[in-house]
Amino acid sequence: MTKPARIVVTGFEPWGAHAENPTLEILDRLKAANDIGGDLTLVRLPVDSSKIAGITAKTLDEVKPDLWISLGLSAGLAVIAVERIAANVMDFSVPDNAGVQHRGEPVFASGPVAYMSTLPVKLIAERLRDGSIPAKISNSPSTYLCNQMMYTVLHLIAKKGMKTRAGFIHVPAHPRLAALQKDPLVEMPSMGVELMAKAVKNAIRISLSADKDSAQPAFNY
Repeated sequence: MTKPARIVVTGFEPWGAHAENPTLEILDRLKAANDIGGDLTLVRLPVDSSKIAGITAKTLDEVKPDLWISLGLSAGLAVIAVERIAANVMDFSVPDNAGVQHRGEPVFASGPVAYMSTLPVKLIAERLRDGSIPAKISNSPSTYLCNQMMYTVLHLIAKKGMKTRAGFIHVPAHPRLAALQKDPLVEMPSMGVELMAKAVKNAIRISLSADKDSAQPAFNY
């Protein structure tokens, strides 16, 4: 009998000027639905750059996942953004929640310049759009903790010789977060948490079932 896939999904606590982070509500929806078809481990990450590597290494060692998808908020984004590449740099525009503001240091001093996602990123974006969920490929998760998280998990998987498929997905603000913006000159796009959770579920299923990525040109904008 085939063992159920071991899946890790992570989200971040609120940070900076954002009072809420929809990635945590997505985790709650995944837990409540319980319809992934695998053993699901959900991790709520602190926005503290000093803790990312330790939490990631511990989770990899304990769960030994087949699939790891990390989620992050990109306020101002209008679609689901499937990240393609993570760079070995931390260059924070604002401090993390511990008050640390990196200014160009590497994520790992001995690591390569970048890692490519091992998820079928183009196929995920294609299938999401086919299912009426706005989505694109993103070629930069910026240089804040989202990039650090993506780089860290791919680096540790490589160092540990694991076969875990891993990558990162950015989501927009949800309507409540957009409504909390205080500056009337700022119009923040938003997407409902239910639709974002559906996108993540589909990304999980596609990543577990697809042997290779789409050969079609990437949908970037």
